[in-house]
Amino acid sequence: MKIAFIVNHPTQFEVPFYQWVHQHDIENKLIVFYLKNQDKLHYDRELKKEISWGFDLYEGYPFYFLDARHALTSFENYLEKLDFDLVIINGYKNQYQGFYELCKKKGIKTALKLDTVLFNLKWWQIILRQLLLRPIYHQYDKLFITGKVSEAYLLKMGVPLSKIHTFSYCTDNDLFGRSHPLKNELIAKHQIQDKKVILSVAKFMKRESPWDILKAFALLNNSRYCLILIGDGEEREKLENFAKSYPHLTIIFTGYVNYIELPAYYQLSDTFIHAAQDEPWGVSVQEALAGGCTVVCSDKVGAAKDLIEHNLNGFTYTFGHPEELKTAIEASFHINPSLKSLKNKEVLGKWSYATMWSNILESIT
Repeated sequence: MKIAFIVNHPTQFEVPFYQWVHQHDIENKLIVFYLKNQDKLHYDRELKKEISWGFDLYEGYPFYFLDARHALTSFENYLEKLDFDLVIINGYKNQYQGFYELCKKKGIKTALKLDTVLFNLKWWQIILRQLLLRPIYHQYDKLFITGKVSEAYLLKMGVPLSKIHTFSYCTDNDLFGRSHPLKNELIAKHQIQDKKVILSVAKFMKRESPWDILKAFALLNNSRYCLILIGDGEEREKLENFAKSYPHLTIIFTGYVNYIELPAYYQLSDTFIHAAQDEPWGVSVQEALAGGCTVVCSDKVGAAKDLIEHNLNGFTYTFGHPEELKTAIEASFHINPSLKSLKNKEVLGKWSYATMWSNILESIT
């Protein structure tokens, strides 16, 4: 089978999936079509700057750039040459408009991939979406979701369960589970050999800014613990100023860390926290589990519904309640390591490249 995936630009966690498919399946093909022709750097709108992932996002898999001014015409030309069984579109508005109609005209099955959730929508927004978007969702042959939270959204929109399949933002479990040579160097550098390490990887802006974590860490008030905050953004100075008011605590701001170095930080950490205010999924949750961490998420992180089981491999707390997070952090240090390892193995087996590719192929039948 031959499958096309139309997406705006490559990301550090999706490209390894494309590469995995190309390397492991010689019978079926996944061909990616990018709407944005860009350089090696990616401009992050939230951080308002260009970032480098530390590896080439344009090698090891088949892809094409669509003409920015004439994307539909450009894609139609490829449809004349390539016989696709399914076209997956990573959105339905703005730059993605017209692709469904084109595929329908050609008689090609189409699927919509989305990560929309209910928990960040107001009641009136849900009603409007039921009125306006339900017909749009129903026109697709299949709909791909990230997990339970986006499935609940589509069911609320009246989409039948038979049309819903999982194609999530899964990450490279082997990469994050494989011992990283930088781990011991970082432990020595930060002098954290004898400390319990708490880790956060976030953008320092309103949607993800780790204020809950800093406040909970201050409440813990334990010099035997260490907090590592990886990230950057407009609130960094405020976060650092807050940390300076607790000079007796070990709080480390690393700044931006290349993606290929992240496994070392997960592996040296005991507990990973994703304290986002609004995160439909959260790939770092899976990265942390693969790296051996116990994970604590706010109730605004979609991945927690699928990947975290209370008191086995992590906890969920109510966003904006650092006292509750403090309790969860303390509990995370006492989780049974053997049970956690078994649960993580089970979870990661379900959220792997092989599983996601199988889900896509099965959706065509």
